[in-house]
Amino acid sequence: MQPNTRTFALAMLFESGLGFAGILVAGWANVSLQSRLQVTAPALVRGLVACLPMLILLVAMSNSRWLPLVQLRRQVETLVHEIFSGSSWLEIAMICFAAGLGEELLFRGALQPWVARLSHPTVAIVVVGLLFGLAHSLSVTYFVAATLIGCYFGWLMEAYDDLIAPIVAHAVYDFVAIAFIRWNIKQSQSEP
Repeated sequence: MQPNTRTFALAMLFESGLGFAGILVAGWANVSLQSRLQVTAPALVRGLVACLPMLILLVAMSNSRWLPLVQLRRQVETLVHEIFSGSSWLEIAMICFAAGLGEELLFRGALQPWVARLSHPTVAIVVVGLLFGLAHSLSVTYFVAATLIGCYFGWLMEAYDDLIAPIVAHAVYDFVAIAFIRWNIKQSQSEP
């Protein structure tokens, strides 16, 4: 198996596996996913609109000179280059969709309602946001950024009792962010 094919297969297996884990946890915790997975035009639009603040922050971060953000940018660029440099746009889109679906099924679909049932919706958003941050903790700055994004997705799910918007926001953001980062890497490599 070619290294690129192996990376694609592993990424798809991992992200899809998170979705299956979410379904299992939801079943175990008696959390209904079906009612939150109704694809509607308003939910799709909400998901697309929810991307905008994250994309604005991504562009701002890419221009920041603050050392923790510069280090985070370098870390993410290295990661994107290592994982996606040989990937086609279709493969990247498929991985981003699997990540949006899989991670949101687990974190916002299963864990957040379960923790909310045991405590309070706001506590659930924060706790699951922290778990999401831990799952993405390549560094302290990455942990903080992922935790804030996780809380944002949690708020989106709680505010509309809908998983479609967080899934769309997550998948579209990941795809656009990877495209933007790949473009930045290409630009920096072509500079004299």
